[in-house]
Amino acid sequence: MQTGGNCSAPHVTALDSELGSVGFMKNIAEHPESIRAVAKRLLTKAVESEAFTTRPPCDGSCSSAQQSQVVYKVEPTVFLAEAEQQQMCLSLEEQTRNKPIRFDGRNFESIDKLNNWLMEFSQGRGDDGKLLYEQCGSNCSPRYTFRISQNDETLTVSADVLCGLARDKLSDLYAVSTAVQWRCDAK
Repeated sequence: MQTGGNCSAPHVTALDSELGSVGFMKNIAEHPESIRAVAKRLLTKAVESEAFTTRPPCDGSCSSAQQSQVVYKVEPTVFLAEAEQQQMCLSLEEQTRNKPIRFDGRNFESIDKLNNWLMEFSQGRGDDGKLLYEQCGSNCSPRYTFRISQNDETLTVSADVLCGLARDKLSDLYAVSTAVQWRCDAK
C-alpha cells in the first residue's frame, strides 16, 4: 500500500532473478539453465503473479492504481576491462545511458510469442533485432529493460536498450530479473 503524498512515485515489487546461459548448446537443447528457459520461466511467473494481475490499493490521498507492468531486465554479468573496450562502445555507453534505444508497442498473444520475439531481438534477428544491431554494433553489448503490460489477452512490450560496454565472452551468463511496477494516480 502506498503511503505519503507522492501519488505518481513508482512502486516496485521485486519478483525473481536468475542467471541464464547464452551458450549455444544449452539453448539449442532448451536446457533449464539456458537464457531461453530462464526467460520463459521468469516471464510466465511474473505475468501470472498476483502483483501483476491485481491492482494494488492506494492510500486516501490518491485514487486507484494504474495498470501494473512487468519490468524484465537482461544483462551480461561480466564485462571486459575498460582498457580493453573499444572507443565506440565507451561512447555508446555514455549516450544510451542518458537516452536508451527504444522499441515501443510490440504486441503478442502469448508468453511463448513474446519470448520468441525477445530471443530473436536480442540475437539481432527479425526486423527489430536487425535495427537494434545497426545501432548497437561492433562488439558492444546491449543491456535490456523490457516493460510488459497486459490488455485483455494481449501482452504489450516496450524495450529500452542501453548499448555499451562489451561483455567478456569467457562468461556466457546473463543476469535476468523480473519485478512489477505501478503508480497511483493523484485525485
